[in-house]
Amino acid sequence: MKKEIFTEKIKDVDKVMLLDIREAEELLKAKTIEGAVNMPMGKVFTEAINDNLPKDKQIIVFCRTGGRAAIVARELRERGYLIDGLEGGLVDLRT
Repeated sequence: MKKEIFTEKIKDVDKVMLLDIREAEELLKAKTIEGAVNMPMGKVFTEAINDNLPKDKQIIVFCRTGGRAAIVARELRERGYLIDGLEGGLVDLRT
């Protein structure tokens, strides 16, 4: 998902779930987006396997540079989730 689309979608946080998949240590160095839930990448997969993530709401996943978000989005999409990853991550979003 391009940053322009991402910026529009996150305006209505009731319609999307924002998942920051960075590790806790990374959050000590940089803030997350308001309303985002921090869930490291490994935990996202565990929660998906246990059906603890919503399938009736769009999930937008992001990380620092977009690589991990792309992997999570691809894998969860294959499991039936409505999910997108922020291309370029927070680095591109802030430029």
